[in-house]
Amino acid sequence: MFKARLQGFIAGLLATILLVSTLVLASGIMREVFYGVNVVVNGELQEFDDDMRPFISDGRTFLPIRGIAEALGVSVYWDDYTQTVHIGQPHINEVTIGILSGAQIWAFDLGLSGFQERMTELMEAEGKSVRFVYQNAGGDPATSTTIANTFAAQGVDLIFSMGTSASVTALPIAEAAEIPLVFGIITDPIGNGLVVHNVSTGASNALPMETQIDLLEELLGGELNAENRVAFLYTTDEPNSVAMLWRLQAVAPEDTIIPFGIPNGGLGQLTQQFINIANDPTIRAIYIPSDNQIASNMQMVQNLNRSQNPEHRLPIVVADLPIVADGAVASLSVDFAAIGSAATDIAFGILVNGTWPDTFYSPTSASMSLYINQTEADAIGFEIPASLVTRANRTL
Repeated sequence: MFKARLQGFIAGLLATILLVSTLVLASGIMREVFYGVNVVVNGELQEFDDDMRPFISDGRTFLPIRGIAEALGVSVYWDDYTQTVHIGQPHINEVTIGILSGAQIWAFDLGLSGFQERMTELMEAEGKSVRFVYQNAGGDPATSTTIANTFAAQGVDLIFSMGTSASVTALPIAEAAEIPLVFGIITDPIGNGLVVHNVSTGASNALPMETQIDLLEELLGGELNAENRVAFLYTTDEPNSVAMLWRLQAVAPEDTIIPFGIPNGGLGQLTQQFINIANDPTIRAIYIPSDNQIASNMQMVQNLNRSQNPEHRLPIVVADLPIVADGAVASLSVDFAAIGSAATDIAFGILVNGTWPDTFYSPTSASMSLYINQTEADAIGFEIPASLVTRANRTL
């Protein structure tokens, strides 16, 4: 009842029990009240629920602040965490951000560091502080739901979610609680319904697929065609990987990106897929998308590529820069910390300026880096074109 009166009346320090004509204070003192008070806002007589009626007591007039503020077009916001009523735009000295990481993977760790470092920097420049509440769902959708509900109950100012499944789970909870949701490290935010005006936006790591085709063709020394094809190695039930397959096939010459998939938890099928790849002489390279399962088992991928057909060891191109060192030959991609930083810029605008972007952030070719693994190329007997070696931002 204390909270209800705090929200409803300008006399926010009183916890009241309304009787017909008597006001009982928390101290037990009784005072007579008069309810016959009319309130006119911009020429219109206002009507209030019984427990929100204005009254006069001891020569003072008490008005329902929420009703009057909303009649004037001003929002009233209750901050449960700090037990504070905000009228209009809150003056935020400390911002609380709930961080929901869908899984414990290196990409999310990099995105997290980029987000936190950039947000701390921006808030300090504004004379504000930020408090991060980090929770990891460990790849479990039910845990994501629990975490998002906890953030909503705590009344955090914003939720930053990483990963498609976690973001999709958090969206309806954030929307119901009227908490902005900013996502990061997501390949297909539109296809997953995550771009909702004034509700959800963020930073995608979706690569311009034309750049990947250009890299593959330059690496192989010619255009992709029926005799010059690429194996797409992925997890069939990872949404990001499936989306990347469709997007890559859409910009490649027809029938040149050939899917070789395994289910989640199906690493036992990986050997057979490499046998299938090795038995197809038209496959000249392997492409691995942003795929959590495959990326976490690059040592196995490297061993299979080297062992299944020693005469047909293939250059591996990956969509994620950090795993180039684990057995790939090249990657043209973005820094995940930079994706987290881009999400910060969006979140900061929402929190401090109340501005939502017209669209979400996507990487451009200018924001991408080229990594080359000369050690792996030497190990499989593949010669990387000099043009790529010269242009590389980093050579391993």
